[in-house]
Amino acid sequence: MSASILKILNLPGWNYKMSYEGVSILAPTKRDATYLAQSYGEALSETAYKINGKVRIKWRGCKQPIEFFGWMATKAAPTTSQTAERILQYQGAVFCSQLHVPSELLYRMVAAAENDRPVSIVRQDTRKQIIVNQPMVEMLETPPEIATHRVMTQFWLPQDLAELEQRLHNDRGFTWTYSAGLNEKAWAILTTQFEAFEVEGIWYRQGICLSTPQLVPIPSGVFEPA
Repeated sequence: MSASILKILNLPGWNYKMSYEGVSILAPTKRDATYLAQSYGEALSETAYKINGKVRIKWRGCKQPIEFFGWMATKAAPTTSQTAERILQYQGAVFCSQLHVPSELLYRMVAAAENDRPVSIVRQDTRKQIIVNQPMVEMLETPPEIATHRVMTQFWLPQDLAELEQRLHNDRGFTWTYSAGLNEKAWAILTTQFEAFEVEGIWYRQGICLSTPQLVPIPSGVFEPA
């Protein structure tokens, strides 16, 4: 590791050790761990590459450590086994209803599993929500078996959904405050970071909810049969 990183790790409250898996770092707080990861991510990835292992940053009370793998330094995509290993670390934290999962979607599933914020991915051609992580399941108060088969037109006001899709077509990514249905019995104001992306010719939209839902009355007619 670089001298700059070692200088930080030798400060009071920090600790680290080597094992057959790689380097395990214990930071004083989550904030310190995040700072180290953001400031020295490239160097930590290079360390993982050199030792043919991984660098894991934890803090007291940590449930989901920050990890760096050797493939991050090589700019190459992770192998199937590496991606599967990361998913297994967060077993039950992400759900998908689509049988064919290309590598890019698989990578996004891993990222969703690691995210503390509610994350969902919707397939644009069918407007079907196919991927949700555990925080999204909890926010929607909906079982994943139902949430990952949900057609989202039923949970948006038509004019808002049209504006969302037009903005995604123009901008590909933005943050927006709007109102939508959490489930058939709850409507809320939300602030979400949206991103449109393409995989194998199919467009998807990812949403990361940034705010705590503020419940409002359900608009008239949204859940009534057509």
